[in-house]
Amino acid sequence: MKKFLSQHPYATTSAIFLVLLFFGFFHLNWRHEDFMFMLLLYFIVTLGIRLDEISRQLGSGREAPPETEENILSTLKQIRLTLKETNRQLKKISTKLDQGPDT
Repeated sequence: MKKFLSQHPYATTSAIFLVLLFFGFFHLNWRHEDFMFMLLLYFIVTLGIRLDEISRQLGSGREAPPETEENILSTLKQIRLTLKETNRQLKKISTKLDQGPDT
C-alpha cells in the first residue's frame, strides 16, 4: 500500500478529494463556494506534492547506490583504521601533555 501511495501520489490525492467532494455534496449539502474552496485546497496539495518531488531531486543529486554487504564492510574497516590512527595521535598528545611544557 505504501509503495502504491509513493508511486502514484497524484492519483491518491485525487481519489481522496473526490471522495470528500461526494461526501460534501450528498451529506453536508455543500454549495458552490464550498466546492471552489475544496478545489483550491486540491491545487495547493498537488503543488506541495510537486515541490516535494523537485526538492528530493535537487537534494539528492543522484540516486544513492544500493548498499551491499561488501560496501558496508569496507566502510567499517575504514572507520576502524581511522579510529586507530586517531587514538594513536591522541595518545601522543596525552603523553606530551603529561610530560609538561619543559620538553
